[in-house]
Amino acid sequence: MKITFVLDSFGGGGKERRCLQLIQGLNKLGYVNIQVIIINNDIAYPELYKTKADLQIIDRKNRKLSFYRTNKIIIKHLKNFQPDIVQVWGVFSSIYLNIIRCIIPFKYIGAYVADCNKSKNFSIWGLTIYFNTILADYIVGNSLAGLKAYGIPLNKRKVIYNGFNNDRLNYNKEKGSLRSELKLKSKYVVSMIARFDDDKDYETFIEAAKIILIKRDDISFLCVGDGPNLEYFRNKIFKEGKEQIRALGFRRDVENIIDNSDLSILCTNPNKHKEGISNSILESLAFGIPVIATNDGGTVEIIESNYNGFLVEALNSEILAIKILDLLDDKEQYKKMSKNAIKTVSEKFSLPKMTNNFVELYNSILLNRIK
Repeated sequence: MKITFVLDSFGGGGKERRCLQLIQGLNKLGYVNIQVIIINNDIAYPELYKTKADLQIIDRKNRKLSFYRTNKIIIKHLKNFQPDIVQVWGVFSSIYLNIIRCIIPFKYIGAYVADCNKSKNFSIWGLTIYFNTILADYIVGNSLAGLKAYGIPLNKRKVIYNGFNNDRLNYNKEKGSLRSELKLKSKYVVSMIARFDDDKDYETFIEAAKIILIKRDDISFLCVGDGPNLEYFRNKIFKEGKEQIRALGFRRDVENIIDNSDLSILCTNPNKHKEGISNSILESLAFGIPVIATNDGGTVEIIESNYNGFLVEALNSEILAIKILDLLDDKEQYKKMSKNAIKTVSEKFSLPKMTNNFVELYNSILLNRIK
């Protein structure tokens, strides 16, 4: 079986992480005829170079390629590779592939449903998704809530949850090195790993941290991620003199951050964005770190309150602060949630499970047995 994956870029986002882990999972099963076409030259995960995948980087922006020229290059790569399945990972890249699919026949999968945001029907985004549902054999989403939000027809939708690669648990680590680097002296560390943009609600996380720090000083709060709002929050934290709240920016050692944390938080602004299946939540659970997250979107398909974490009301820093303290101060509950966190990933969100579900889908499409 020959598979081509097409992505806008291979930046540090969730879809790129899912694609990378799927390639790694396929490689483990012996599937090595994999082509990856990246439209813009942006690779944030160096692990991609270690996979058995044929990388084709078009570099559209730097080469200032026209839409027509970019399409011609993609067609050339597809004709040279002759894939059995073409899987597109972004709505932007679907614009190209939708047109190409009208010219060249191939089995086609859209795998861009990774949130629960409703698209506007008459926007370029909405029209691209509409035509993709017509042209594609199947649309894969990483949450049922996401597929429903996108309006994907029942006969075309398929839920395949993210799969965590357990190899990441064996990252190279030096005990205490992160605390030493960041000069963390507090007993506890609470982290939020997410982009600094309007979709993620760092405001609520930081306000909850400030509420807690009025009462006690044995907790450090780490904000990890890049984005357009990073400097705004860095300046805000600095001006308020909150030394125990740190905005670290983008980090490649996500595993190290999580492994040195006691709690993981994901606050989302539901007025701007609804999560699908968050990789940062899965990564935290895999390390046995309970998660407190906004009760919205696909998050309810991962987090079960009082089992592996807590679901909390959106935009409410006081409730978030209460739940953080409740969990840190209840050792027995914390131990149970930690064990359940690992169990959640191993039973529902493992890499073998995700990979096998994709292989099963590929075979069904190739055999024209789509259900």
